[in-house]
Amino acid sequence: MIGKAIIYGNTFSAVEFAEKDKLHILQLKKKKDEFIITRNLEVDNFEELSQELNNLKHLFLVLNNEQVLSKKVISSQKEPITILRTAFPNLSLNDFYYQVHSSETCSFVSIVRKTVVNMLITKFQKAGISIIDFSIGNIGIQSLTSYLDNNKFFTSNAAVHIENNNIKEIEKTEVEKENYSVNDLEVSNTKLLSLAGIISYYTETSLSLISKELKTAYQQKRFFDVGLKLGSGLLLFALIINFMFFSNYRDKVSSLTNDLQLQSTYKKQLNTLLKKVNQKKTLVESIQSGSNTDVSKYLDNLGSSVPNTVLLSKIEYQPLEGVLKSDKEISFKKHTIIVRGNAKENNDFTNWIAFLEKKDWIENISIIAYGKGKKENKLSAFEFLITFKNE
Repeated sequence: MIGKAIIYGNTFSAVEFAEKDKLHILQLKKKKDEFIITRNLEVDNFEELSQELNNLKHLFLVLNNEQVLSKKVISSQKEPITILRTAFPNLSLNDFYYQVHSSETCSFVSIVRKTVVNMLITKFQKAGISIIDFSIGNIGIQSLTSYLDNNKFFTSNAAVHIENNNIKEIEKTEVEKENYSVNDLEVSNTKLLSLAGIISYYTETSLSLISKELKTAYQQKRFFDVGLKLGSGLLLFALIINFMFFSNYRDKVSSLTNDLQLQSTYKKQLNTLLKKVNQKKTLVESIQSGSNTDVSKYLDNLGSSVPNTVLLSKIEYQPLEGVLKSDKEISFKKHTIIVRGNAKENNDFTNWIAFLEKKDWIENISIIAYGKGKKENKLSAFEFLITFKNE
């Protein structure tokens, strides 16, 4: 029952294409262990029908109009194809669908052109509705015989006689509307074949030769739709969870960044840079031939002269010349220091450069770059090269 609920849901519908272009619609909804009628009406064309069946997914089709031919065969034969050949000897099976119902003494055969059925199936597919199965003529009423107390009752265009729960006679006739009680459902005679169709595909007792093909096509479409919705839902859920984690992480990073900016001071940054300079002295000893004492004195002298409005970001002693390549010898700019940082006050920076140029150990200072940095901080980024005297 769970599988059937997933495939069909709780709503079952059928439409009879009756004579005189009448379309009889019946829709049942399953609540707990019983059916209730949710739609019971008649329309005159397919456009009205599609509006009434909007959002419907599956449907049982009853063909019982002027396109259907029906015959009664008095025969003891039970093989459907033999009975069909007896009723319609020259029938081409490539062109017609047929249905056969047999009792002990007789059989009933109904046929309709395949083009008629296939055209209707295609029209419903374009409206987003899958035909789950179909019946031809009045033969489908057999699904209801065990639920009816009457030995004779009427469909939309015939009187049907019942004997021992089997169809004994189908007489085409003009009928008037009357109601029947079918397992506590009050249904008019014009909806009996539609009700029989619903019972047929709910109980999976089909008369159609292509019912398996139709059901398989619908089930594949249904599983694809359900799978797509489930997959989309899981993907959306994963994206939401990912977004929540990302937002939380981003907020924490932003908070830590702000705290770091508020707590940082020029003095701490300068001490950090001087510490890095001292850590690199060992490396300097191995790559330059000058006096370590002099270099340390120059760097200390430079660091101690930094104004409060100037923040150093990098001091590089004897920087590399060119780009490092595995097949080339490492070359350094000897007797030079590159200084980078940010200045808050232009005058302080200018005075600092002038002060450094007066140092007896400095031969030349070349300004490489000086310009605005981050607007919100009102800082000017700078970079200059110090060439000191080779004593």
